[in-house]
Amino acid sequence: MKTLIEMSPEHYDHFVAKCDVASREYSILMSGVVRNQESRDRGEIEIVCDREEAVRLLEAASRLCPEAAPVIKAGLDLAHEL
Repeated sequence: MKTLIEMSPEHYDHFVAKCDVASREYSILMSGVVRNQESRDRGEIEIVCDREEAVRLLEAASRLCPEAAPVIKAGLDLAHEL
């Protein structure tokens, strides 16, 4: 099942900066796209990934970037409801 995670650019940038560039989490994050291409400052980053990848991001965010964890959890919860 696919999971959609919507994250602010601030949380996204902070999380990416904390990840090792060789990690799977970094790779998953780099697959994200900016929803509003005209203004990255106003748009959100959308990351579509498998449930297992989202869980992996949640675990990493809990350690590295706690402020991003709630939005990842929200994406997982929404995917679970569908």
